[in-house]
Amino acid sequence: MANFDLILQTYFESSAVGNYIVTDTKWKILYCKGSILIGEDQWKRWCRLYSEDPTENLDMEWEIAEKDKELYYRVRTKEIVIDRESFLVHQITDVSDFASIFQDLSSYSRMWRTMSTCQSDLMNVLSDPLTRCLPIVVKHLQAECAVLFVDRTMGGLKRYVFASEMDTVIKKKMSDMDFIEFAGQHTSGKYYELPGFHGEFLCFTKGCTISGDSYGLYVAVPGADNSDRMLPMYFSMFKLYIENALLREKVVYESEHDHLTGLFNKAKYSQLMNGRFRMCEHITIFNLDVNYLKRINDTMGHEAGNTLLRMAAKSLKAVADEEDIFAFRLGGDEFMLIAADTDEAKGKRIEERWRKALADVNAEGNGIECVIACGIVTGNKPYDIDAILEESDKLMYADKRAIKISRGDDPDAR
Repeated sequence: MANFDLILQTYFESSAVGNYIVTDTKWKILYCKGSILIGEDQWKRWCRLYSEDPTENLDMEWEIAEKDKELYYRVRTKEIVIDRESFLVHQITDVSDFASIFQDLSSYSRMWRTMSTCQSDLMNVLSDPLTRCLPIVVKHLQAECAVLFVDRTMGGLKRYVFASEMDTVIKKKMSDMDFIEFAGQHTSGKYYELPGFHGEFLCFTKGCTISGDSYGLYVAVPGADNSDRMLPMYFSMFKLYIENALLREKVVYESEHDHLTGLFNKAKYSQLMNGRFRMCEHITIFNLDVNYLKRINDTMGHEAGNTLLRMAAKSLKAVADEEDIFAFRLGGDEFMLIAADTDEAKGKRIEERWRKALADVNAEGNGIECVIACGIVTGNKPYDIDAILEESDKLMYADKRAIKISRGDDPDAR
Protein backbone atom coordinates (compact mmCIF):
# COMPACT_ATOMS: atom_id res chain seq x y z
CA MET A 1 0.00 0.00 0.00
CA ALA A 2 1.28 3.46 -0.91
CA ASN A 3 2.68 5.69 1.79
CA PHE A 4 0.22 8.55 1.48
CA ASP A 5 2.03 10.75 4.00
CA LEU A 6 5.10 10.43 1.80
CA ILE A 7 3.00 11.38 -1.21
CA LEU A 8 1.84 14.52 0.57
CA GLN A 9 5.40 15.40 1.65
CA THR A 10 6.54 14.94 -1.93
CA TYR A 11 3.73 17.19 -3.10
CA PHE A 12 4.68 19.91 -0.66
CA GLU A 13 8.36 19.13 -0.30
CA SER A 14 7.69 19.39 3.47
CA SER A 15 5.38 17.90 6.06
CA ALA A 16 1.88 18.47 4.82
CA VAL A 17 -0.45 20.51 7.00
CA GLY A 18 -4.06 21.05 6.06
CA ASN A 19 -6.89 19.15 4.41
CA TYR A 20 -6.10 16.65 1.70
CA ILE A 21 -7.65 13.90 -0.33
CA VAL A 22 -5.59 11.40 -2.26
CA THR A 23 -7.36 9.59 -5.09
CA ASP A 24 -6.44 7.31 -7.92
CA THR A 25 -6.64 8.63 -11.48
CA LYS A 26 -10.32 7.73 -11.58
CA TRP A 27 -10.87 10.16 -8.68
CA LYS A 28 -11.72 7.38 -6.22
CA ILE A 29 -10.82 8.36 -2.66
CA LEU A 30 -7.86 6.43 -1.24
CA TYR A 31 -6.89 8.60 1.72
CA CYS A 32 -8.18 11.67 3.61
CA LYS A 33 -6.29 13.89 5.99
CA GLY A 34 -7.47 16.93 7.93
CA SER A 35 -10.59 18.23 9.60
CA ILE A 36 -12.87 18.28 6.57
CA LEU A 37 -14.94 15.10 6.47
CA ILE A 38 -16.03 14.16 2.98
CA GLY A 39 -18.05 11.10 2.02
CA GLU A 40 -17.78 9.12 -1.20
CA ASP A 41 -21.13 10.34 -2.58
CA GLN A 42 -20.36 13.94 -1.73
CA TRP A 43 -16.95 13.72 -3.39
CA LYS A 44 -18.43 12.19 -6.56
CA ARG A 45 -20.90 15.06 -6.74
CA TRP A 46 -18.13 17.62 -6.33
CA CYS A 47 -15.67 16.24 -8.88
CA ARG A 48 -18.05 14.96 -11.55
CA LEU A 49 -17.12 17.84 -13.92
CA TYR A 50 -13.44 16.81 -13.94
CA SER A 51 -13.35 13.05 -13.35
CA GLU A 52 -13.54 12.20 -17.07
CA ASP A 53 -10.70 14.55 -18.07
CA PRO A 54 -7.11 13.34 -18.70
CA THR A 55 -5.01 13.34 -15.54
CA GLU A 56 -1.49 13.15 -16.96
CA ASN A 57 0.56 16.11 -15.72
CA LEU A 58 -2.64 17.53 -14.23
CA ASP A 59 -2.20 20.66 -12.11
CA MET A 60 -5.30 22.81 -11.71
CA GLU A 61 -7.39 24.81 -9.27
CA TRP A 62 -11.16 24.55 -8.94
CA GLU A 63 -13.90 25.46 -6.49
CA ILE A 64 -16.62 23.69 -4.55
CA ALA A 65 -19.77 25.45 -3.34
CA GLU A 66 -22.37 24.06 -0.95
CA LYS A 67 -24.59 27.14 -1.07
CA ASP A 68 -27.36 25.73 1.06
CA LYS A 69 -24.81 25.18 3.85
CA GLU A 70 -22.86 28.36 3.01
CA LEU A 71 -19.69 26.28 2.53
CA TYR A 72 -17.10 27.22 -0.08
CA TYR A 73 -13.81 25.41 -0.80
CA ARG A 74 -10.86 26.05 -3.10
CA VAL A 75 -9.14 22.89 -4.38
CA ARG A 76 -5.77 22.42 -5.98
CA THR A 77 -5.46 19.09 -7.79
CA LYS A 78 -2.09 17.77 -8.94
CA GLU A 79 -0.89 14.46 -10.36
CA ILE A 80 1.88 12.78 -8.31
CA VAL A 81 3.81 9.75 -9.58
CA ILE A 82 5.33 7.45 -6.94
CA ASP A 83 7.11 4.29 -8.07
CA ARG A 84 5.50 4.59 -11.51
CA GLU A 85 2.06 4.72 -9.93
CA SER A 86 -0.05 7.85 -10.49
CA PHE A 87 -2.15 9.49 -7.82
CA LEU A 88 -4.12 12.68 -7.62
CA VAL A 89 -3.54 14.85 -4.59
CA HIS A 90 -6.26 17.39 -3.79
CA GLN A 91 -5.42 20.19 -1.36
CA ILE A 92 -8.70 21.57 0.03
CA THR A 93 -8.87 25.05 1.58
CA ASP A 94 -11.98 26.26 3.37
CA VAL A 95 -12.71 29.79 2.04
CA SER A 96 -16.27 30.03 3.42
CA ASP A 97 -15.48 33.08 5.55
CA PHE A 98 -13.80 34.85 2.65
CA ALA A 99 -16.63 33.92 0.29
CA SER A 100 -19.12 35.34 2.77
CA ILE A 101 -17.14 38.58 2.89
CA PHE A 102 -17.01 38.75 -0.89
CA GLN A 103 -20.72 38.02 -1.07
CA ASP A 104 -21.38 40.88 1.34
CA LEU A 105 -19.09 43.16 -0.67
CA SER A 106 -20.85 42.14 -3.86
CA SER A 107 -24.22 42.72 -2.20
CA TYR A 108 -23.14 46.15 -0.97
CA SER A 109 -21.75 46.98 -4.39
CA ARG A 110 -25.04 46.08 -6.08
CA MET A 111 -26.93 48.00 -3.40
CA TRP A 112 -24.86 51.15 -3.86
CA ARG A 113 -25.13 50.94 -7.65
CA THR A 114 -28.91 50.70 -7.29
CA MET A 115 -29.06 53.58 -4.82
CA SER A 116 -26.72 55.66 -6.98
CA THR A 117 -28.99 55.16 -10.01
CA CYS A 118 -32.02 56.22 -7.98
CA GLN A 119 -30.17 59.25 -6.64
CA SER A 120 -29.11 60.19 -10.17
CA ASP A 121 -32.71 59.93 -11.40
CA LEU A 122 -33.86 62.22 -8.56
CA MET A 123 -31.06 64.71 -9.29
CA ASN A 124 -32.20 64.91 -12.92
CA VAL A 125 -35.63 66.17 -11.79
CA LEU A 126 -34.39 68.20 -8.82
CA SER A 127 -35.71 71.49 -10.21
CA ASP A 128 -38.91 69.97 -11.63
CA PRO A 129 -42.33 69.93 -9.94
CA LEU A 130 -42.67 67.88 -6.76
CA THR A 131 -44.67 65.08 -8.39
CA ARG A 132 -41.84 64.12 -10.78
CA CYS A 133 -40.46 61.93 -8.00
CA LEU A 134 -43.44 59.55 -8.07
CA PRO A 135 -42.53 57.69 -11.30
CA ILE A 136 -39.03 57.29 -9.85
CA VAL A 137 -40.47 55.88 -6.62
CA VAL A 138 -42.55 53.35 -8.58
CA LYS A 139 -39.61 52.41 -10.82
CA HIS A 140 -36.96 51.85 -8.17
CA LEU A 141 -39.18 50.15 -5.62
CA GLN A 142 -40.77 48.03 -8.38
CA ALA A 143 -44.06 49.21 -6.95
CA GLU A 144 -47.58 49.01 -8.31
CA CYS A 145 -48.60 52.47 -7.14
CA ALA A 146 -47.32 55.48 -5.16
CA VAL A 147 -49.59 57.97 -3.37
CA LEU A 148 -48.35 61.32 -2.07
CA PHE A 149 -50.45 63.56 0.18
CA VAL A 150 -49.36 67.20 0.51
CA ASP A 151 -51.14 69.56 2.91
CA ARG A 152 -49.91 73.05 2.05
CA THR A 153 -50.46 76.11 4.24
CA MET A 154 -51.37 77.91 1.01
CA GLY A 155 -53.46 75.62 -1.17
CA GLY A 156 -54.86 72.98 1.15
CA LEU A 157 -54.58 69.19 0.89
CA LYS A 158 -53.94 67.49 -2.44
CA ARG A 159 -53.39 63.85 -3.29
CA TYR A 160 -51.06 62.81 -6.11
CA VAL A 161 -51.18 59.28 -7.56
CA PHE A 162 -48.91 57.46 -9.99
CA ALA A 163 -49.24 53.78 -10.90
CA SER A 164 -47.02 51.60 -13.05
CA GLU A 165 -49.53 51.59 -15.92
CA MET A 166 -50.03 55.38 -15.91
CA ASP A 167 -48.42 57.98 -18.19
CA THR A 168 -48.95 60.99 -15.94
CA VAL A 169 -49.52 61.80 -12.27
CA ILE A 170 -53.15 62.29 -11.23
CA LYS A 171 -53.93 65.18 -8.87
CA LYS A 172 -57.01 65.54 -6.67
CA LYS A 173 -58.06 68.09 -4.05
CA MET A 174 -58.91 66.43 -0.72
CA SER A 175 -60.92 69.17 0.99
CA ASP A 176 -63.02 66.65 2.97
CA MET A 177 -60.06 64.85 4.55
CA ASP A 178 -58.44 65.62 7.92
CA PHE A 179 -54.81 64.87 7.05
CA ILE A 180 -53.44 65.35 10.57
CA GLU A 181 -55.87 62.77 11.96
CA PHE A 182 -55.24 60.45 8.99
CA ALA A 183 -51.44 60.57 9.29
CA GLY A 184 -51.57 60.26 13.07
CA GLN A 185 -52.96 56.73 12.73
CA HIS A 186 -49.93 55.50 10.77
CA THR A 187 -46.33 54.51 11.44
CA SER A 188 -43.44 54.60 8.97
CA GLY A 189 -42.44 51.14 7.77
CA LYS A 190 -45.90 49.61 8.35
CA TYR A 191 -48.58 48.62 5.84
CA TYR A 192 -52.03 50.26 5.67
CA GLU A 193 -55.10 50.40 3.47
CA LEU A 194 -55.80 53.77 1.85
CA PRO A 195 -59.36 55.00 1.18
CA GLY A 196 -60.26 54.44 -2.45
CA PHE A 197 -57.40 52.02 -3.19
CA HIS A 198 -57.04 48.24 -3.29
CA GLY A 199 -54.34 46.41 -1.37
CA GLU A 200 -51.95 47.62 1.30
CA PHE A 201 -49.49 50.49 1.10
CA LEU A 202 -46.17 50.80 2.88
CA CYS A 203 -46.04 54.08 4.82
CA PHE A 204 -42.79 55.90 4.01
CA THR A 205 -43.67 58.98 6.06
CA LYS A 206 -46.50 59.54 8.52
CA GLY A 207 -47.14 63.24 8.03
CA CYS A 208 -43.78 64.99 8.14
CA THR A 209 -43.79 68.78 8.19
CA ILE A 210 -41.42 71.15 6.43
CA SER A 211 -41.84 74.92 6.61
CA GLY A 212 -45.48 74.52 7.63
CA ASP A 213 -46.39 72.07 4.84
CA SER A 214 -47.18 68.45 5.76
CA TYR A 215 -46.80 65.41 3.53
CA GLY A 216 -47.14 61.64 3.56
CA LEU A 217 -45.84 59.09 1.04
CA TYR A 218 -47.42 55.63 0.69
CA VAL A 219 -46.22 52.96 -1.75
CA ALA A 220 -47.75 49.64 -2.80
CA VAL A 221 -44.66 47.41 -2.82
CA PRO A 222 -45.64 43.75 -3.36
CA GLY A 223 -43.76 41.41 -1.05
CA ALA A 224 -41.45 44.09 0.38
CA ASP A 225 -39.38 42.92 3.31
CA ASN A 226 -39.41 45.47 6.10
CA SER A 227 -35.98 44.23 7.16
CA ASP A 228 -34.53 45.13 3.76
CA ARG A 229 -31.63 47.43 4.60
CA MET A 230 -32.19 49.40 1.40
CA LEU A 231 -35.65 50.60 2.43
CA PRO A 232 -34.40 53.11 5.05
CA MET A 233 -32.05 54.58 2.43
CA TYR A 234 -34.91 54.91 -0.04
CA PHE A 235 -36.95 56.50 2.77
CA SER A 236 -34.21 59.09 3.31
CA MET A 237 -33.72 59.88 -0.39
CA PHE A 238 -37.41 60.36 -1.16
CA LYS A 239 -37.91 62.35 2.06
CA LEU A 240 -35.02 64.66 1.13
CA TYR A 241 -36.36 65.14 -2.40
CA ILE A 242 -39.92 65.90 -1.25
CA GLU A 243 -38.81 68.36 1.42
CA ASN A 244 -36.43 70.11 -0.98
CA ALA A 245 -39.25 70.40 -3.53
CA LEU A 246 -41.68 71.78 -0.93
CA LEU A 247 -39.16 74.38 0.23
CA ARG A 248 -38.49 75.37 -3.37
CA GLU A 249 -42.24 75.56 -4.03
CA LYS A 250 -42.66 77.87 -1.05
CA VAL A 251 -39.91 80.23 -2.25
CA VAL A 252 -41.41 80.27 -5.75
CA TYR A 253 -44.93 80.68 -4.35
CA GLU A 254 -43.98 83.72 -2.28
CA SER A 255 -42.26 85.31 -5.26
CA GLU A 256 -45.30 84.78 -7.53
CA HIS A 257 -48.26 85.40 -5.21
CA ASP A 258 -49.88 88.40 -3.60
CA HIS A 259 -49.49 88.08 0.19
CA LEU A 260 -52.90 89.55 1.03
CA THR A 261 -55.11 87.50 -1.31
CA GLY A 262 -53.02 84.46 -2.30
CA LEU A 263 -53.64 85.18 -6.00
CA PHE A 264 -50.85 85.44 -8.54
CA ASN A 265 -49.09 88.81 -8.45
CA LYS A 266 -48.10 91.27 -11.16
CA ALA A 267 -44.68 89.62 -11.67
CA LYS A 268 -46.32 86.30 -12.50
CA TYR A 269 -48.83 88.11 -14.71
CA SER A 270 -45.99 89.73 -16.68
CA GLN A 271 -44.18 86.40 -17.06
CA LEU A 272 -47.24 84.64 -18.50
CA MET A 273 -48.25 87.64 -20.55
CA ASN A 274 -44.85 87.59 -22.27
CA GLY A 275 -45.05 83.84 -22.86
CA ARG A 276 -47.98 81.46 -22.72
CA PHE A 277 -50.79 84.01 -23.06
CA ARG A 278 -49.50 85.01 -26.50
CA MET A 279 -49.46 81.46 -27.89
CA CYS A 280 -52.95 80.05 -27.15
CA GLU A 281 -55.49 78.86 -29.69
CA HIS A 282 -58.10 80.90 -27.81
CA ILE A 283 -57.88 83.17 -24.80
CA THR A 284 -60.55 84.78 -22.64
CA ILE A 285 -59.67 87.74 -20.42
CA PHE A 286 -61.75 88.88 -17.46
CA ASN A 287 -60.70 92.43 -16.54
CA LEU A 288 -61.97 93.04 -12.98
CA ASP A 289 -62.14 95.97 -10.59
CA VAL A 290 -63.57 95.99 -7.04
CA ASN A 291 -66.07 98.79 -6.49
CA TYR A 292 -66.22 100.92 -3.33
CA LEU A 293 -62.81 99.95 -1.88
CA LYS A 294 -62.00 103.58 -0.98
CA ARG A 295 -65.41 104.05 0.65
CA ILE A 296 -64.95 100.90 2.75
CA ASN A 297 -61.45 102.01 3.80
CA ASP A 298 -62.67 105.49 4.75
CA THR A 299 -65.79 104.41 6.62
CA MET A 300 -64.93 101.02 8.08
CA GLY A 301 -61.13 100.99 8.17
CA HIS A 302 -58.38 99.37 6.18
CA GLU A 303 -58.88 95.93 7.72
CA ALA A 304 -62.42 95.96 6.33
CA GLY A 305 -60.93 97.01 2.99
CA ASN A 306 -58.59 94.03 3.16
CA THR A 307 -61.57 91.80 3.88
CA LEU A 308 -63.26 93.16 0.76
CA LEU A 309 -60.19 92.31 -1.34
CA ARG A 310 -60.02 88.82 0.14
CA MET A 311 -63.70 88.31 -0.70
CA ALA A 312 -63.01 89.23 -4.31
CA ALA A 313 -60.03 86.85 -4.37
CA LYS A 314 -62.10 84.02 -2.90
CA SER A 315 -64.63 84.29 -5.71
CA LEU A 316 -61.83 84.07 -8.29
CA LYS A 317 -60.12 81.15 -6.56
CA ALA A 318 -63.37 79.21 -6.90
CA VAL A 319 -62.85 79.00 -10.68
CA ALA A 320 -59.07 79.31 -11.06
CA ASP A 321 -57.02 76.11 -11.33
CA GLU A 322 -53.55 77.60 -11.99
CA GLU A 323 -53.20 75.32 -15.01
CA ASP A 324 -55.55 76.85 -17.58
CA ILE A 325 -57.43 79.49 -15.56
CA PHE A 326 -55.25 82.02 -13.75
CA ALA A 327 -56.33 84.62 -11.21
CA PHE A 328 -54.22 87.73 -10.50
CA ARG A 329 -54.24 90.73 -8.20
CA LEU A 330 -52.40 93.41 -10.13
CA GLY A 331 -52.49 95.93 -7.30
CA GLY A 332 -55.02 97.92 -5.25
CA ASP A 333 -58.53 96.94 -6.40
CA GLU A 334 -57.42 95.67 -9.83
CA PHE A 335 -57.83 91.95 -10.58
CA MET A 336 -57.56 89.79 -13.68
CA LEU A 337 -58.86 86.32 -14.55
CA ILE A 338 -57.29 84.84 -17.68
CA ALA A 339 -58.44 81.54 -19.19
CA ALA A 340 -55.89 80.08 -21.59
CA ASP A 341 -57.09 78.01 -24.56
CA THR A 342 -60.66 79.05 -23.74
CA ASP A 343 -63.15 80.01 -26.44
CA GLU A 344 -66.20 82.25 -25.96
CA ALA A 345 -68.59 79.43 -25.01
CA LYS A 346 -66.26 78.08 -22.34
CA GLY A 347 -65.60 81.65 -21.20
CA LYS A 348 -69.32 82.16 -20.56
CA ARG A 349 -69.44 79.00 -18.44
CA ILE A 350 -66.49 80.26 -16.39
CA GLU A 351 -68.27 83.61 -15.95
CA GLU A 352 -71.40 81.85 -14.68
CA ARG A 353 -69.38 79.88 -12.13
CA TRP A 354 -67.52 82.98 -11.00
CA ARG A 355 -70.67 85.07 -10.54
CA LYS A 356 -72.25 82.27 -8.51
CA ALA A 357 -69.09 82.05 -6.38
CA LEU A 358 -69.23 85.81 -5.81
CA ALA A 359 -72.87 85.55 -4.74
CA ASP A 360 -71.93 82.76 -2.32
CA VAL A 361 -69.14 84.89 -0.84
CA ASN A 362 -71.54 87.79 -0.30
CA ALA A 363 -74.11 85.43 1.24
CA GLU A 364 -71.69 84.59 4.05
CA GLY A 365 -72.91 87.76 5.75
CA ASN A 366 -69.91 89.52 7.24
CA GLY A 367 -71.48 92.96 6.80
CA ILE A 368 -69.44 93.81 3.69
CA GLU A 369 -70.71 93.50 0.14
CA CYS A 370 -68.23 92.73 -2.59
CA VAL A 371 -69.22 94.38 -5.90
CA ILE A 372 -66.97 93.73 -8.89
CA ALA A 373 -67.06 95.38 -12.31
CA CYS A 374 -66.06 93.09 -15.15
CA GLY A 375 -65.10 93.35 -18.82
CA ILE A 376 -64.79 90.07 -20.75
CA VAL A 377 -63.18 89.63 -24.19
CA THR A 378 -62.28 86.42 -26.06
CA GLY A 379 -59.58 86.26 -28.72
CA ASN A 380 -59.07 83.54 -31.32
CA LYS A 381 -55.69 82.83 -32.89
CA PRO A 382 -54.14 84.90 -34.39
CA TYR A 383 -55.09 87.58 -31.84
CA ASP A 384 -53.56 90.81 -30.61
CA ILE A 385 -53.27 90.36 -26.83
CA ASP A 386 -52.69 94.05 -26.24
CA ALA A 387 -55.82 94.94 -28.16
CA ILE A 388 -57.82 92.38 -26.15
CA LEU A 389 -56.53 93.87 -22.88
CA GLU A 390 -57.46 97.37 -24.03
CA GLU A 391 -60.96 96.28 -25.06
CA SER A 392 -61.56 94.40 -21.80
CA ASP A 393 -60.43 97.46 -19.86
CA LYS A 394 -62.97 99.65 -21.67
CA LEU A 395 -65.75 97.13 -21.02
CA MET A 396 -64.80 96.91 -17.34
CA TYR A 397 -64.97 100.68 -16.87
CA ALA A 398 -68.31 100.81 -18.69
CA ASP A 399 -69.62 98.09 -16.35
CA LYS A 400 -68.24 99.96 -13.34
CA ARG A 401 -70.15 103.12 -14.29
CA ALA A 402 -73.32 101.14 -15.02
CA ILE A 403 -73.18 99.48 -11.58
CA LYS A 404 -72.80 102.82 -9.82
CA ILE A 405 -75.61 104.43 -11.81
CA SER A 406 -77.92 101.48 -11.08
CA ARG A 407 -77.25 102.03 -7.37
CA GLY A 408 -77.82 105.77 -7.52
CA ASP A 409 -74.13 106.60 -6.97
CA ASP A 410 -71.95 109.14 -8.72
CA PRO A 411 -70.42 107.14 -11.61
CA ASP A 412 -67.16 109.11 -11.28
CA ALA A 413 -66.83 108.63 -7.53
CA ARG A 414 -64.23 106.19 -6.24
